[in-house]
Amino acid sequence: MLQTSHSCSEHGASEYSVLLLTQTFLSPSYSISMSTLRPLHASLLAALVAVNCSEFASADSITKTPSKDNTLIQQSPGEWSCGMATYFFAGRVGVNGGSTLRRGAVRFDISAIPPGATVTSVSLRMYSSAVGLVTAQPVELRRGLLDFGEGPSVAFGGGGANAEPPDSTWNYKFYPTTLWPTPGGSFSSTISATKNVANVGYYTWSTTAALVADVQAWVNAPSTNFGWIVICDEGGELQTVKRFDSRESSVAATRPTLTIVYTPPPPANPADLNHDGAVNGTDLSMLINAWGTTGVGNIDGIGTVDAADLSILLNAWNQA
Repeated sequence: MLQTSHSCSEHGASEYSVLLLTQTFLSPSYSISMSTLRPLHASLLAALVAVNCSEFASADSITKTPSKDNTLIQQSPGEWSCGMATYFFAGRVGVNGGSTLRRGAVRFDISAIPPGATVTSVSLRMYSSAVGLVTAQPVELRRGLLDFGEGPSVAFGGGGANAEPPDSTWNYKFYPTTLWPTPGGSFSSTISATKNVANVGYYTWSTTAALVADVQAWVNAPSTNFGWIVICDEGGELQTVKRFDSRESSVAATRPTLTIVYTPPPPANPADLNHDGAVNGTDLSMLINAWGTTGVGNIDGIGTVDAADLSILLNAWNQA
């Protein structure tokens, strides 16, 4: 993009570009003969009119449902799970369940975001379809540090069903072969986001710096995407448990959804003719001196170096 001390409001697009070109050609760093430049006059002005002084960076977004989810159930004896259940749970249950804990685990496939993208916003929407206490309890998202499993076990309540390979349980990240280093899952000590959940309904964990950092880390290193562990008040109070509809819910609208807004990475810049990481006067000089040929300045690959190539270069001015 063209950048000088003058703003686009001070000059029309063509006047603005002529000013910069004049400054460039008067610089002792660049040598372009008048015999080369004169025949370009009409084409040059036509190309300059096409130059746009606005920024073109735009944001994209994706909305995904989970690739897997489960519940880690603190209950013994036995190994229990909710692999293919239509719900997962977080919080402490009542005396009928042994006053034990439940932790949800949820992961999203974000491979549609291109490498090098910059994540700007993250929000998670979930539907709480049942609650223990009808009082607000903080439900936290903690970044998972190790992968978890989702097997074919089907449970109809927070007590779970007998775990089946490769389910996650309180003790196993992949039943029955691989234990968690510490029972209850492996997750960050940092809370990525928290939301008070009271009654049945939809809840959104809105963007935070930590949520953005989590997803950015997964974009940068996809093999570290282990999702989040969902934790609800684990103090001594009973019935803090909350039930959330899972990806297996028969109602599509109640499945968890993760919305990510990101800026795509800049494409490789064909206007950087000398490959020095910037589009500037050196590239312009190379293009002008190759005018009318099929040489290095033929950016669009069509015919010979002409006004279309010049327009592409000027629109990419000072971009790496």
